[in-house]
Amino acid sequence: MISLHRRATAAAVLCLIAGTTWATENSQVRGLLGAPSYELATPQFPGWYGQIWAQHYEATKLRDANGNTPTSSATVPGLGTLPLTVNGSVRADVLVPRVTFVSEQVLFDGHLGFSAALPMVHQTTHVSLATALPAGTSEAVTAAVKSTLAAASALRSGSHTGLADPEVAAYIDWQQDESRVVAGVAMNPPLGDYDKNRVVNTGAGKYWTFKPLLVATRAWENGFSIGMRATYSFNTRNDDTGVKSGQYLHADWTGMYRLNDQWQLGLQGYVLKQFTADTGGTAGENKVQALSAGPVIAYVAESGNWGIDLKTMQEFAVRNRPQGTVTWLRLNVRLD
Repeated sequence: MISLHRRATAAAVLCLIAGTTWATENSQVRGLLGAPSYELATPQFPGWYGQIWAQHYEATKLRDANGNTPTSSATVPGLGTLPLTVNGSVRADVLVPRVTFVSEQVLFDGHLGFSAALPMVHQTTHVSLATALPAGTSEAVTAAVKSTLAAASALRSGSHTGLADPEVAAYIDWQQDESRVVAGVAMNPPLGDYDKNRVVNTGAGKYWTFKPLLVATRAWENGFSIGMRATYSFNTRNDDTGVKSGQYLHADWTGMYRLNDQWQLGLQGYVLKQFTADTGGTAGENKVQALSAGPVIAYVAESGNWGIDLKTMQEFAVRNRPQGTVTWLRLNVRLD
């Protein structure tokens, strides 16, 4: 009897895992969520700029398409239909070297620019499956069910350190005294560390992402400024899984107040919204979504050649992704 329940519950749990399909290849979107900040509204003159950015992400909740903890059910012989709950946590530490070059070349009255970023990631994911057994279930069967759930949870948990997919971009930068507009295109080649048979990957998959890019900012003499950087991602099909991730918008926004020539305070956040469903493989109709907001403080050296900022953003209205808090510590330096 114990063996039967163990096998039946294992099969049910495997069905649950197969059915709990996160959008965009296990919710892996290609974007440095919340990365841009005060520099959006800061003029960038022709020359070389270097950035070293560090991010810490901590999520202790998983969210389904309705914004709730993912649940399902499984029918187990002898026990009937059991509710199954999927809990979990994600912790990631990211280091991002980035370089930007604004050229003297003028196109359509704007300066031609280029940027490249290569994120390095250490990520730990833990998944825990739980159920409520009927009253009167024997200790032996209870132990067998818990053992099977623990084993299934372990199959979805793991840790990995490696490269994420780089981002390269080309753009035209139009700057005036009080405003700045940037338009261009960015792409992510599949160069990150990825194995379809591994639970945790720092690369999103064996596919390319192409995304038009727009930056728009405005600054006022009274010290206030607002800025936005948005991309819209189009993905090719993952050669390893047959899944084509849907299209999604990633927009970072910031509002800053300049206390003096060196210090700025503000509020920052991002919008992540998937508009088309994944297709192919075992992809479902689930679409990712996340909003965030939080405080930011920035310091710019009197020379203007370097700046540093610290910010923390809390996610909310999350769908089909982990929900957590992202913190950035960033250094921006003019290199020439």
